Amino acid sequence: MYNKRIAFLMSYQHLIPHGGIGQFALSFVKQMKDNNVKVDIITDKFDKHTEFTKTLQNDGARFIYTDNPLPYSKHQGIFMYGDSYCLERMINFRNSVIKALESNLYDSIVCNTYETSRLMSEIGLEDCIQIINYTHLESQLFENTKNPFLDNVNESMRLQMLMPNTTIGTQSEFNSQILGTKKGIHLPIPLPEPSLLEEHHKERTGVLFIGRWEEGKGPEDFLKVIESTKLPAKVMTNANGAKKFEARLKEMGAEYEIKYGIIGQEKVNFITSARVAFNPSTVESYGIAFLEQHIQLPTVAYEGMRWLKNFNDKYYYTGTKESVAMTINVLYKEFPTAESYYQLGSLKHYNEQENLIASKWLSCFDSFTSKQSNTSTAGILKHTTISHADYITSLNRNTICIDDVRSVLTNKHKFNIIYTDTDTWLTTDEGFTPAETVSTTQSAQLFEGL
Repeated sequence: MYNKRIAFLMSYQHLIPHGGIGQFALSFVKQMKDNNVKVDIITDKFDKHTEFTKTLQNDGARFIYTDNPLPYSKHQGIFMYGDSYCLERMINFRNSVIKALESNLYDSIVCNTYETSRLMSEIGLEDCIQIINYTHLESQLFENTKNPFLDNVNESMRLQMLMPNTTIGTQSEFNSQILGTKKGIHLPIPLPEPSLLEEHHKERTGVLFIGRWEEGKGPEDFLKVIESTKLPAKVMTNANGAKKFEARLKEMGAEYEIKYGIIGQEKVNFITSARVAFNPSTVESYGIAFLEQHIQLPTVAYEGMRWLKNFNDKYYYTGTKESVAMTINVLYKEFPTAESYYQLGSLKHYNEQENLIASKWLSCFDSFTSKQSNTSTAGILKHTTISHADYITSLNRNTICIDDVRSVLTNKHKFNIIYTDTDTWLTTDEGFTPAETVSTTQSAQLFEGL
């Protein structure tokens, strides 16, 4: 049994190990499990079992998704050279969310895409369930961002941050200040790979780059540094990026090692095998790759990047496009061992920060008070003990009505709420303990469809 149940909304396209939202999911699920909080990942579609999703399942996450999702090909064709809200994705998410609400109650819903933030604002349960819109796009925070979204879409994303009765979660104190103290709450992302919080003493070589082959991540800038310094290249990217990096590095005759799609100890081993990191990204809402890099090895970024304000400038280095190659060369010589870098304090500093993360999230969850009904006519009040799923089924509707969910939510304070792996129970019987029909290990391996 669990203390709370959280819905974590994320698109299937982010169920990958090399993206910021995927990394957030991995770390969030792990940390919630350690604090006896059940996480249901609600996604727009789910078409394959990958090692990454299996890892999430093994950490206790349960997936809920629609079995018959609408395709996105028409949207992609219409917005070939730009992007807008994908209405088909919103419908898929709506169906998945409705499925989740048919079977369980939630203390909080964490939205990780702009479609889910908009969807939840229009479903109308924000006074009954805490809705946390989490910032992942720089356009949710800053004006004048370079991305494929249409201008009106970027403006709409920013306006979503002003929606009443919602909580805006963001990765850093700097971002919360940008959003305003009344709206932005610092809810840090836990480090996805906890062993990066440990010292790793071994031979280190090469300059590390982490990121996809996208203009905003600066792959061309990284290649220029490798060509200029003649230092070995170490690249962690996705499958498409791996092909492009390999072709270019082979062409220039560089020494290189490329990994893609790696997680867990393999990822930790690769990061900690490099001597210096270069992060030439110009577009970030936070910079989780930078976080992973700079706690383990000297890391260089371009000076003046606003996303760098998310981090303590005592623990990273900057340079201009003209000087960065020389800076990396100097650092490469100055830090031949990990020990010499650890002495500067970055690893110790972040360990101190990491210890505060769980309490910030749990305090946020506890801060919300649902609207409460004072009437005695709600159907749920006829029951002494019942699972939420059984109650919804007993209504004999063709599809769930949001008002039915609202009725349960506004009356749940009159019950003891018990969360199991697959169910939410409401009971006034102080001695009631639900029988677990599925073990924790087994449930972590289940997928549920609509």
